[in-house]
Amino acid sequence: MNDLLIVKDQVRYEQKAYWRNPMAAVFTLMFPVVFLVVVGTSAGATRVPGTTLKYDQYIVVAMLTFGLIAACYTNLGMAICIRRESGVLKRMRGTPIAISSYVDGIIGSVLINVAVLTVVVVGIGMSFYHLHFPYHPLATVVTLLVAIVTFCALGMAVTIIVPNADAAPAVINGIYFPIVFISGVFYPLSSGSVLSHIAAYFPISHMITALVSGFEQDPGSGLRPRDLMVMLIWAAAALVFTARRFRWEPKHR
Repeated sequence: MNDLLIVKDQVRYEQKAYWRNPMAAVFTLMFPVVFLVVVGTSAGATRVPGTTLKYDQYIVVAMLTFGLIAACYTNLGMAICIRRESGVLKRMRGTPIAISSYVDGIIGSVLINVAVLTVVVVGIGMSFYHLHFPYHPLATVVTLLVAIVTFCALGMAVTIIVPNADAAPAVINGIYFPIVFISGVFYPLSSGSVLSHIAAYFPISHMITALVSGFEQDPGSGLRPRDLMVMLIWAAAALVFTARRFRWEPKHR
């Protein structure tokens, strides 16, 4: 019970810190919305090959992916790097609070941010791009939860290779943006193309495919086991890497 209260308090603290940091909120919420309006408006209403969605509807799903990764991977990774550099992580490790409760509080805050982002982006898609409410809501929720686990794990893992807080934006975004561009976030990937084969090794394109399936009017459950499995493999690898190499203190200069 005490651990749950600690997690609750940590979530509340993380939410206050998040909304008091305009840059973090803008990057997570406003960037996907701005990209959605700009790209979605110019995307047209023709159907995306291999799906039942139109291009502008596909962009809604893709921007939800973009925002989720920003919340779970980018923001989480940068926050950990900054706290490690400032000594917060070291001090937290020396308190009676369980590290698991501290981390759970951070992840709980991320869940709230993703929920808000989902409502905003899907709401815009339904209001202006004729996107239907997910035909497979369970599949959509499962995909989002698996994606949150995957990209939070990757956000923790990437901090291991970041030498200091000053280098965090360059390292984290330097890994993130090239993969985003080749994974079909800003445009659908052509099946069988070189980029689609490269993107298949990374979790982003699999998240988009699984999420698109939840919004398609097709018989069946809408679940994409293969795509979910690829994301979970990345999550497991990231968690193992983090458990073995995570640093609570900054590197000595």
